[in-house]
Amino acid sequence: MSEFRKLQGEAGRQIRLLQKAHGISEADIRAIERARRAALLPKSNEFWRAQVEQVQPTGDLDDYALPAIERLLPQIDPDWLRVEAQKPYRLGPQFLGRPLHLVNGVRVGMGGDPPGPQRFARMLLVCQDHLSKRPDLDFFAAATFVPELAVLGTSLNEIAYLGPEAQLKLANLPFMPDDLVSATVYELLVGAACVRKGLQISMLSEDPPRKVPDYRITGFGGVPAVIECKRRLGLTKYELGEARRVEELFSNIHLPLHQRGIHGAIEASFRLPLRSVASAEFVRDVLGTVGQDRDQEPTETAWGSLAFRRLEFCGKLPETRLYSPDFLQRVFDWNSLQDEWDGLLCEVEAPWRIIVKAFRMPLCLKWRSESDEATTKKARGVTSLWADALKQIPDGEMGFIYISYPEGARPALADARTRDILNAAGESWWHRWSVRVPVTVVSRLYARTLGHGCPDLIESALPGVSEGDEVLLTKLPYLVFTPAP
Repeated sequence: MSEFRKLQGEAGRQIRLLQKAHGISEADIRAIERARRAALLPKSNEFWRAQVEQVQPTGDLDDYALPAIERLLPQIDPDWLRVEAQKPYRLGPQFLGRPLHLVNGVRVGMGGDPPGPQRFARMLLVCQDHLSKRPDLDFFAAATFVPELAVLGTSLNEIAYLGPEAQLKLANLPFMPDDLVSATVYELLVGAACVRKGLQISMLSEDPPRKVPDYRITGFGGVPAVIECKRRLGLTKYELGEARRVEELFSNIHLPLHQRGIHGAIEASFRLPLRSVASAEFVRDVLGTVGQDRDQEPTETAWGSLAFRRLEFCGKLPETRLYSPDFLQRVFDWNSLQDEWDGLLCEVEAPWRIIVKAFRMPLCLKWRSESDEATTKKARGVTSLWADALKQIPDGEMGFIYISYPEGARPALADARTRDILNAAGESWWHRWSVRVPVTVVSRLYARTLGHGCPDLIESALPGVSEGDEVLLTKLPYLVFTPAP
């Protein structure tokens, strides 16, 4: 220690001599350090959905998807994939003949689909359909599956550096339940991004009942460091419950509206929790509003407000897939980047094939849930995921947490969720004294389809860092699912 203090004093003296020789004061050094830290932190105008949607493309998805699937398929048992391909995963007759329900850009409900292939098999099969431009491609699933498979397949070299446990998990993807496939793919992608960043990292084996993090980092200074990854997939339980209730309400008005030959857009804003909306009252209010056969501006009801917009009874459009973004825009005035509604439940007279050039008898329900209960529950961030990740970090170690969740809500809710994450990171994310968590990276995924049904993904990262540890952000990757700009 005596030698160390002498060396430290001599180093300080040499630094002061260098500063004096070059005319740099201590105040200048502090100003440079503050500016550098500020440059590493995310800017306030990069958080919100309106800004996220304006991000410039960093690559063509097909340029990644084709080599990815060419590299993955030789590692897959072809007989297994052939068996899985016999299960339904394309848009078939059921899709043509029943209403479409989108919630936050995700297709849900209205009778449900029969059990399909295992998730990893479906990723491969949907990606093949996308690359071969099949008309019956499930373009709703492709929005998530194609980008995810593209980055997985093009990261195989990096995954090889993650050690035997990562290789084993990659090989076992065909045998995992669906939720474990999603979690494992995310873990592998985080590891691959770390390798590209230059980190020496290896995946750790599970050791029940002990809590084990996903990765060990070596060569990161004298403090042992680990990484833990958590992913939330799809809609929350509360959002799915709302979607089911909306479908029940729509089913109650469906037949009466058809019997009366009504075609148009019903716009419903629910200020009560949806479970509290009485079906009879909703039916009465809707039939009373649409029965006048003209546009109706929003009127107050006991449960919220209701409006009606007439739509063309029939019409033509450039050739596209049924219910593609182009179709929804032309027929229902529904933009994939719309910022007003939580969901769209719509239908037209069933065509005889997926590719259409005309439509007839459009009917839709555009809805949003604005009760205090709904807003509070849906604006919650990822605190529970962070708490679960924290449990995996061993005592005496420094941990980095990566969290991913899908974001497709209208801006009012998406931005409320972002505020919740920022507030939690600054105020309520605390942990036991025996570990240190200086960095958390939250990846928000905006998966969507565009035009004729082309998959597209925006990844927006919120890197959070403890004050004074900003330099760590230069050593860790932000983006996991998309190539860095």
